[in-house]
Amino acid sequence: MHTNVKKIIYSVLSLVVALAIVQACGNQQPQQAEQVSVQTDTTNADNCSNTITDPNNTKPMALNMRHMAAQADSIKTKLKNGLQVDSLLHPFVPFYLSEPTDPNVLEPKFFDNAKLYREAYVNLMTAKGDQVQAYNAMIGACINCHQSYCSGPLKRIRKLTM
Repeated sequence: MHTNVKKIIYSVLSLVVALAIVQACGNQQPQQAEQVSVQTDTTNADNCSNTITDPNNTKPMALNMRHMAAQADSIKTKLKNGLQVDSLLHPFVPFYLSEPTDPNVLEPKFFDNAKLYREAYVNLMTAKGDQVQAYNAMIGACINCHQSYCSGPLKRIRKLTM
């Protein structure tokens, strides 16, 4: 089988597994989910939308983006230590398919930004040698989008650059 086809199949399987994990985590006991939300939502929730009434009612897109931030932090640490990263350990998170906190963000510009982020992610995962520049471009895609949508976590995102 051709190597690119294997990579695509593996990427799709990784995505399915990641979605299954996200779905399983979403079925945790409500008390556990509230504890996590209280720790992460209270600082930025009100900056993301005027429609938020309960900062503990975290939507799937926000949870996916928090997972992406943790993943980016892990990638940053590995790159600082001179290690290569790949999509096997850091699968792509299709956050744009999740329910957002504010449904008004689901407009063409948002999806254009999501496409740019996905391209930057693919460039990082396929880069040979030094991946720092590709990593910073991926974080730059996050920053560019968050300047238009949900600016609350921008300070945290900027800290992810190398």
